[in-house]
Amino acid sequence: MKKHLFLSLIVLCFMSQLRAQNSEIRANLGLLTTADIGSFFEDLLVRTITIGGYTTDDATSVGAIGMEYWHSPSDRLKIGGLLSFQTIDKEVFFTGKKVGDITDNYYTILPQISYEYVQAKWIRLYSGVGLGLTIWEQQLKSDDPKLTDGKASDVLFNFHLNAIGARVGNALGASLELGFGAKGIINAGLSYRF
Repeated sequence: MKKHLFLSLIVLCFMSQLRAQNSEIRANLGLLTTADIGSFFEDLLVRTITIGGYTTDDATSVGAIGMEYWHSPSDRLKIGGLLSFQTIDKEVFFTGKKVGDITDNYYTILPQISYEYVQAKWIRLYSGVGLGLTIWEQQLKSDDPKLTDGKASDVLFNFHLNAIGARVGNALGASLELGFGAKGIINAGLSYRF
């Protein structure tokens, strides 16, 4: 509960700044995030430790759904932040028989900085970096007596490196970014500048 209250306070802080000039809000979807990569290596580790006894399969995730706020203190520099959420659902198997389900939730808070190096009338190219935290929560549900239901959580360091991003449009725009980290290798979004 405290984690959700903390995230709500962060959102309110961003909302209080929305009246500032030279601002932008963006909704986006990221694929192949650090959460996806971490989940893959977690599965690999469990498979190795149990010598293939426990495995996971049928992992599903929509991707990281994010909301960003950006402010431009100068013509090319942007300072902002990201709040994102991602869920990864998996089935757990023991020697080929399904024994449970795992749900991983990731809540990310990521302060960011970005620099626009091309500013044409309808297109802007930029790169950036962000450093922040991810709150990870896992829930295991199982009917197997060897695998009890359980919950786990942790606060993890997270980052994002935006190698190249492109925004098309004026006040209303669409963006596509290629990078690595919390926002994903591919990130697409819609934004509004005011």
